[in-house]
Amino acid sequence: MPLRLLVIKPSSFGDIVHIFPALALMREKFPDAELDFVVNPEFAPVLDFSPFPVSRKIIFERRKLSSWRFLPEFLALLRQLRKEEYDFVIDFQGLARSGLLTWLSRGREKVGFANSRERFARIFYKRKIHVSASHAVERYGELVKQLFDIDSELFQPELPVNTDARKELPELPEKYIVLLPGTRWESKRFPADFFSRVCDKIAVKHPDCAFVACGSAGERNCASRIGEKVINLAGRTSFAQLFEILRGASAVIGNDSGPLHAAAALKIPVFGFYGPTDPYLTGPWGKNCHFFFADCECAGCLKRICPDGSYHCWQLDADHVAGTVSEKLKN
Repeated sequence: MPLRLLVIKPSSFGDIVHIFPALALMREKFPDAELDFVVNPEFAPVLDFSPFPVSRKIIFERRKLSSWRFLPEFLALLRQLRKEEYDFVIDFQGLARSGLLTWLSRGREKVGFANSRERFARIFYKRKIHVSASHAVERYGELVKQLFDIDSELFQPELPVNTDARKELPELPEKYIVLLPGTRWESKRFPADFFSRVCDKIAVKHPDCAFVACGSAGERNCASRIGEKVINLAGRTSFAQLFEILRGASAVIGNDSGPLHAAAALKIPVFGFYGPTDPYLTGPWGKNCHFFFADCECAGCLKRICPDGSYHCWQLDADHVAGTVSEKLKN
C-alpha cells in the first residue's frame, strides 16, 4: 500500500504557495505516496499547481462553521477527515483550529510545530517538531526534513502548466510586466500613484515592455488608477489563468500578496513592496526575488490599518525601484 499523507493548510493563497518546496521534498522522498489536503474553498484551485499532485481536496468551510449551519457542516467535515486512515497528518498552519482538525483526523502520526503560531495547537499533536528557521518556506521545509529524515536541499520546484488555461488567455503583448496593486490588508496596499511613477520610469528605459495589472474584481478600480496604458485584467482571470499570465511575464511588481508569491514559485523575477509585514519572514522566496522595505521604526508592525494613518512604511524611492527592475530586464 502506498503511503497516505494528509496536509492541513487551509489558507491563505500565499501561505499555500509557500509550502510547495516542502511538498516537493516529500514527493521526492515518497514518489508513490498519495496526498490529501485540507483547504479553504476559495484557495482550492491553487492546489492544481502543487508539485505534489493532490488526490483529494477536503474543503474547510470556515464561514459556514461559524454560522447556524455549524452542526451539519462540522459533521460533513468530520466524515471527510475520517474517511481515510493516514500514515502522517501534518499541520502546517499551526493554529488551534488546524490543530483540532489534525486531532480529529484518522492518522497514525499527527505532526505539528513544537513552536507553533498558537500554543494551544500543540496539545493536538502526537509528534511535535521544533524548527529554527525564520522564513516561512524554510520553516515548512525544515519540518519535513526532520520528520522524514531528508538530506536534500530545499528548492523551488517546477510547477505544472495548465494547458487549458493557457488556451483561454486574452491576447497579451510579447513582453510585459505584471503589476499586483491589490492585497487584503489596507496597510499593505501601496498607493496606485506610486505604481504609476515606477511604471513611467521603467517605460522610459524599456518602451517595448507593456504593463498588465492582475488581481481580484475588488482591485479593478485600484488597477485602473495606475494609468490608461495599463492592460487591466483584475477580476477577469481564474486562478489558473493568473498563474499562466504570471508564468509568461518578464517581471512581476506588487504588494505583499498571494499572486506575488505565486510568481516567485514560478521563478519569475519578483519585486515586492513591504511595509507592515517582514519580507525576511514571509517575503517572496527564491533566487529571483527582490523586495523593498522602508527604513522606519514602524515597519513590520503587522497592523492591518496604520494606527495613526501616517503610513510611513510606504515611503519607498520610485527611482530606486524602477532602476532595480530595469537592470534586471537588461539581463
